[in-house]
Amino acid sequence: MTDTPMLDVRDLQMHFPIGGGFLDRLRVGAGGVRLDNPVVHAVNGVSFKIARGEIMALVGESGCGKSTVAKTIARIYTPTAGEVRIEGEDIASYGFAELLPVRARMQMIFQDPYASLNPRQRVRDIVAEPLLEQTKGADDRKDVPRRITELLAKVGLNAEHANRYPHQFSGGQRQRIGIARALSVTPGLIIADEPVSALDVSIQAQILNLMKDLRDEFGLAYLFISHDLSVVNHIADQVGVMYLGFLVEHAPRDVLFARPRHPYTRALLSAAPSIKEKRETDEIVLSGEVPSALDLPSGCCFRTRCPFAWERCARERPALQDVGDGQTVACHLIDEPERDRP
Repeated sequence: MTDTPMLDVRDLQMHFPIGGGFLDRLRVGAGGVRLDNPVVHAVNGVSFKIARGEIMALVGESGCGKSTVAKTIARIYTPTAGEVRIEGEDIASYGFAELLPVRARMQMIFQDPYASLNPRQRVRDIVAEPLLEQTKGADDRKDVPRRITELLAKVGLNAEHANRYPHQFSGGQRQRIGIARALSVTPGLIIADEPVSALDVSIQAQILNLMKDLRDEFGLAYLFISHDLSVVNHIADQVGVMYLGFLVEHAPRDVLFARPRHPYTRALLSAAPSIKEKRETDEIVLSGEVPSALDLPSGCCFRTRCPFAWERCARERPALQDVGDGQTVACHLIDEPERDRP
């Protein structure tokens, strides 16, 4: 078995230039200074790897760039810079024709299971569409109806569901259809962008367990985007924490939940809802607002809200450092732990 990771992202950057017109009002940075060539710095040098059969979660506040990372890897966006390697093949600069065979190796599950399904197509056509796109021989096409029935059974649906339309299903069933569509071309990587956030809690558990079962059966790798830490704790093998387009901490799930090192990660975990009568740690309330991605602060991106920031944080942007147990942290506190106050 090869050691080449299923997904290898290297220094990924995604910036969106802002045009003129009514968007001119957005051309203002910190302190009211007008920006001549405004650019939204959505993703800023993100790097990570996902092995076959592994689930990596990206977490962070809304607007931190995690969904942009997912869409850029899926090549919905063309990266500004960096590499996106699928089984060692860099697809960052591929055009439409070059991407077509690659799309059979990576598929996406979207947040809204209704909006991501064509309401005018029956389920059999929705699941068959990517399969037919990737199938070349006439003999293979004859096998498509049987393949559709098998895929629906894999995700817990019956053969008779194939003749129905998306509006005839519940939210959980629609997401199962979306998963069946993603599985139709036997991918190695599935990018799941908030796949259970629109579902009831009981249905969330069913979909998460289904995704884990399919991972075990097919050896799938997942990039799982979520803001719900309880969901991440249930499904992920490793976790990346994003803030303002930067990856500020990355660790195996159990290590990160037991010993978060970055102040932002600690604040996220302390604010997560808990059913316990008393929290193990007090909630950390962050002051101030998230800076604009149009005008990134100097030095550490989190320093404007960090209770431990000092002059070095404004001068120097911290790089991810290995702190042991597979955990990396982008924080100057690692070098000067005496300043650290949990």
